[in-house]
Amino acid sequence: MTDPTIVETAGGRVCGLRTASGLTFRGVPYGTAGSRFTAPGPARTWDADREAREPGAACPQPDRAVARFTHGDPPRLREDCLNLNIHTTSLDGARPVMVWLHGGGFAIGHASASLYDGARLAHDADAVVVTVNYRLGSFGWLCHPALAQEPGSPAGNWGLLDQIAALRWVQRNARAFGGDPRRVTVAGQSAGALSALDLLTAPLADGLFSRLILQSPPLADAVQPAEAGFAWAQALTRAAGAEDPRRLREVPAGELVALHEAVLEQPEFRGKRGALPTVDPATLPTSPLDTPGARPEVEILIGWTADEGTFFFDCPWRPAPDPQRIPGIVAHLTAATEPSELIDRYREHAAPGRDDDQALLVAIATDAMFAGPITSYARARVRTSTGRVFTYRFDHPGGGSRLRATHSSEVPLLFGTWRDGGAGERLGGQATGADEVARRLVGSWRGFLHGDGPGWASLTTGHDDVGVFGGDSPLHIEHDTANRITI
Repeated sequence: MTDPTIVETAGGRVCGLRTASGLTFRGVPYGTAGSRFTAPGPARTWDADREAREPGAACPQPDRAVARFTHGDPPRLREDCLNLNIHTTSLDGARPVMVWLHGGGFAIGHASASLYDGARLAHDADAVVVTVNYRLGSFGWLCHPALAQEPGSPAGNWGLLDQIAALRWVQRNARAFGGDPRRVTVAGQSAGALSALDLLTAPLADGLFSRLILQSPPLADAVQPAEAGFAWAQALTRAAGAEDPRRLREVPAGELVALHEAVLEQPEFRGKRGALPTVDPATLPTSPLDTPGARPEVEILIGWTADEGTFFFDCPWRPAPDPQRIPGIVAHLTAATEPSELIDRYREHAAPGRDDDQALLVAIATDAMFAGPITSYARARVRTSTGRVFTYRFDHPGGGSRLRATHSSEVPLLFGTWRDGGAGERLGGQATGADEVARRLVGSWRGFLHGDGPGWASLTTGHDDVGVFGGDSPLHIEHDTANRITI
């Protein structure tokens, strides 16, 4: 009798494990990152059955308080971290595949975090769920012309190349796990959503997916100009006591992580991310924000949470900003020349108890970083593409009375991990009604994965329907709810 926990992949046989929802395979290699600041190589093959029951290594990364809050303790850290996890209900059939790219500001996180356990989602969405580890921080996003192996070859965006390698692995192996390689949706949250969006203009990603789910992408960080990427590489090189960025290949991994964190404290980079996706002719020749019609046939589901800003300005891992700094922060977020006037305009529309300066900063940050840019991008996409675009807002206050519907709060309800303790419970399990909101959320994502749509109309020019999860009912539809105040 055939053992259903053993699957023949292109690289060799892997041994997974049964779960209450189906089958799970962990730490399966999809490539190699043997040489720093180079494109990933092909995954090594193996002859004997390979254990796929334990998490694979994650990319070296800093031990930040926010990382422990959202992802818990990291697994083993190693530069050769190109592995993925597969969750499926059975090896039969041809179900859609959802490839999940985790968030973490391009610097932290890992695919095996309990928050992203895809077993329940695979069952409830009738899909194969794949979660991917990729290179982070300067390991994944350092960009400089000196790093190109030859003229015209990649000079950065190594993490994006990892993600493309994972998608190629899915194309070769999806059928073995009961998936349909013709129906691949790339999904992600925060930096993972930005990565998914960047795939629209990545030449090497052609034909690897047909849909995108973009959860809370902070669009200002989608792609930085080449000069900004070069400036970061040069600053990191100087911090290492070198002149040529290629010398950074010789720096021990732990030291490179420490240097990355130290450079972020320099005045030039304070408050920034440093290593980000960067314009590079070979890997990311243009920003998807500048070309909203890129790969026009791809369908997109995109949205934000109602209280994104608490994650950045009213959270347990960082002190709230001094009240005297709030106008300056608002000016930075919005480019407003009179930030106090903008704050007063928000105060006029604020609900009782949400009209102090700190709460107004959260509201402004939510609009300026997420709701406004996302709505603008969705409208531009509709005007320039043929694929359907759907928008949503997540209102359920699963983060509790302080964080509320914060950045990431929909993730545990999607994956069904909000009752498991840890990050899922902290972010999504602190309010009543989660069962029904989660059921509606998963149902909408399932509909989108299967090509039926999430349950409300796609955007059309001049007509904005937004699916809203939580609030007065688990799902309702609002029309033209973009930004209540134009920033």
